[in-house]
Amino acid sequence: MCPHFSYDELQIVPYTKRRNVSDFESTSPELNEFLKEDALKNQEELISKTYLCCHSNQLVGYVTFTTDIVRQKDVREEEQIEIPYKEYPAIKIARLAVDKRYERKGVGRFLLLAAVGKALKISNEVGCRFITVDSKQDSIEFYKKSGSFKLIKGYEKKKYPTMYFDVLPTIKEMNAINTKLGDF
Repeated sequence: MCPHFSYDELQIVPYTKRRNVSDFESTSPELNEFLKEDALKNQEELISKTYLCCHSNQLVGYVTFTTDIVRQKDVREEEQIEIPYKEYPAIKIARLAVDKRYERKGVGRFLLLAAVGKALKISNEVGCRFITVDSKQDSIEFYKKSGSFKLIKGYEKKKYPTMYFDVLPTIKEMNAINTKLGDF
């Protein structure tokens, strides 16, 4: 088994026309095609934004974000939110892929952490309560284990079940640590 990358060895950069992605090859032809043919077009149309994950200037993965909502009725009962809104703002991980030559080295988990960081930043500026993802069936455990994502009720058997991650507990935990350290 290949060793994991140290997170300080990985870098997230915006996808621009200057970046060469032609050598990227995940195990999913659909994800490869999206990056090479649609990601830049979607950015130009303000549909989504793609970020590349690089190791020593080598493309090892990418993540694409778009906006989304989470409906109150879809949140699991034990996590029902006290505020009486029917829908909550979210960012969606529209695509997440790792080059097959770099699988099982921590790149996917790093990309998930980048997604949480992006949600935290957005929540400070305009509000963002959740991160969502329409997961492949074989990726459900990855999202559960790596990011504490939960399945939306009734979506478990769908081809791409929607999962969510509530950002608020992470923000509260970070604020508590900052207060304890005096960095408020």
